[in-house]
Amino acid sequence: MRHLGLEIHRLEKMMARRRGYSAAHQDADRLTGMHGYLIRYLYENRGRDVFQRDIEKAFSISRSTVTVTLQLMEKNGLICRESVAQDARLKRIVLTQKAVNLHRQIEEDIAGFEEMLAQGIPDEDQETFLRVAQKMRENLGDDISQKWTCKGGHSE
Repeated sequence: MRHLGLEIHRLEKMMARRRGYSAAHQDADRLTGMHGYLIRYLYENRGRDVFQRDIEKAFSISRSTVTVTLQLMEKNGLICRESVAQDARLKRIVLTQKAVNLHRQIEEDIAGFEEMLAQGIPDEDQETFLRVAQKMRENLGDDISQKWTCKGGHSE
């Protein structure tokens, strides 16, 4: 009997252990998820001025939540706030070199990790895997309140 869930669980555990060896991921693990999202957002938008209201809109989060998050990121040396010439009340949010380096290292680690995972697997098999994984996500659905049923149709 095949156990897809068990194999996926084993892979996930092995991947988590391997990621743990990365220095960049060890640093990133000290961040909250939102910090990681904000670093990526700011990195991807570094060619333009980004203000707190942009972050509020981009992530659909409240002003107070963004304020607290940015204060902590500033305290941890990940961002700085710079005044803009046209309005001294506005503060542009800028990544520090520490955050840029962290982001780049994580991206490099991810690329290397993906390369290691795909080693020896033909492109067509990778595409098949991605289609199967997508179908599994669809099968699981977003509604976690759905009752799980076994093959016989009985609820557990």
